[in-house]
Amino acid sequence: MADPASGRPPDEGGLAFTELASEDPAATRRFLEKVFGWRFRSIQMPMGEYLAYETPDGRGGVRPVQPAERPSSLSYIRVRDIEEARMRIQSAGAQIVLPRVDVPGMGCFFWFRVPGGPLLACWQDVAPGSGTEKEEPR
Repeated sequence: MADPASGRPPDEGGLAFTELASEDPAATRRFLEKVFGWRFRSIQMPMGEYLAYETPDGRGGVRPVQPAERPSSLSYIRVRDIEEARMRIQSAGAQIVLPRVDVPGMGCFFWFRVPGGPLLACWQDVAPGSGTEKEEPR
């Protein structure tokens, strides 16, 4: 059932996860484990090691910065339909800065810059029952 105020489904629009781009992902991991007790698991991705983390009330990842990129954080907003979200976002005046990327067994995403400059991303999970559900960490 859609939210009466926004018309959106209840599972759309919340934060899916936050990604940290780090010049030293291992040091970032050690710090977050020591200070906050976050749990990590390593996933090999085309851009290098991706350190997926879990917190008491969230999840995310740490990845190496890319060439000419500064260390930063990026919030991913959960959507039910990635293409519909892209059209809605563009029609509202945002600029797509990284087109759709499919992550096998997990979902898909794109990055966009909102008016005023902040960078955000949309994330759509793999559909349940598609045979490619992501494995939950142990």
